[in-house]
Amino acid sequence: MRIAFASTFPPYRGGIAQFNQKLTEALLEEGHEVHCSNWKRQYPRLIFPGQSQLTQGGQLDSGPIALLDSIDPRTWKHTAEHLLAWGPDALLVPFWHAALTPALGNLIARMKRKRPGLLVIGLMHNATSHDAKMWDVWLTKRFLKSVDITWTLSEQVARRVHDLMPSRSSKVFFHPLYDQYPELKTMQDARTALHLPSQDEADVVLFFGLIRAYKGLKTLIGAKELLSSRDKPVHLLIAGESYDDWKPYQALIDAGGSPEQVHVHTRFILDAELPTFFGACNAVCLPYLTASQSGVTAIALHYGIPVVASDVGGLSEYLKTPGTGIVCPPNDPEALAKGIQNVLESLPVSSEAFDAARTQYSWNNLAKAMTQELNANAGS
Repeated sequence: MRIAFASTFPPYRGGIAQFNQKLTEALLEEGHEVHCSNWKRQYPRLIFPGQSQLTQGGQLDSGPIALLDSIDPRTWKHTAEHLLAWGPDALLVPFWHAALTPALGNLIARMKRKRPGLLVIGLMHNATSHDAKMWDVWLTKRFLKSVDITWTLSEQVARRVHDLMPSRSSKVFFHPLYDQYPELKTMQDARTALHLPSQDEADVVLFFGLIRAYKGLKTLIGAKELLSSRDKPVHLLIAGESYDDWKPYQALIDAGGSPEQVHVHTRFILDAELPTFFGACNAVCLPYLTASQSGVTAIALHYGIPVVASDVGGLSEYLKTPGTGIVCPPNDPEALAKGIQNVLESLPVSSEAFDAARTQYSWNNLAKAMTQELNANAGS
């Protein structure tokens, strides 16, 4: 099948771009033809709180053709014409931020007018933007009405889609594990590079990714203090660019009894650095207050590192294999501290559990499942 793929791709930063690149590769291996269209401008500066939307040294001409500008209607028409000229059987449009709906909705409408039989799939990474505003629900509903079918990566997002559009039932897939990163550094080398205590001296829990209020880092900082009586100290490693004001987080760290045990790297972490940060830790913690699914879980499970996550959204769906991690109630420092303690006391973990997760949540399996759905909906 010929699939037009309108979304974000490298050199844009972030999990969605990497997900799309891996999915494209898997669909190509499955025998599909895939034509990708990238953003010329993704977010206007007004709504982007980070330092840069592109990877370090990234140039838009190094990835898929970049035509679509989220706030320039002229590019919506041009992108539709470009994709239609390629002759797709289906249009795949991921959704993760409602602010992109005007551009994506117009693109879809233009392509459907010219080719009414075109199958349009909305791949819903979430059904409400994490930083939702009042207009978020209205725009999300507008996007849902523009597509023919919806796919999700967790049961929680599928339920949210149904809440917004009761007539819509979504096909639920899964978020595969990322397997493109370099091998882990040894724990000794990783901790030396990050100036962390040795494995014999302390356990290390990693909080990784963009720092935003909904990710619950304040809960984790509180939980870390509750572990201070443990015989073997627990150090907290925080790695990721902060989209929030960092001062309140730092105040919590300073107010705790052991600020020297919290190691902070508030910057965007490059892919080449993942083997160091993940190699240094004994467990990865996702203390989220809300969630859909998480690419951080996909990295941790690939690397064979147990996860402690809040029982919100679809996070628990990826920790069903015994030994890969546990879930805790959200926004509860005591429960989170107990969960971290339980995971650390169960070390070392069996590699068999992670081998099973890698097999189950593979990109090949996702592409095969999507192919079945594409064939089932072709011509409908």
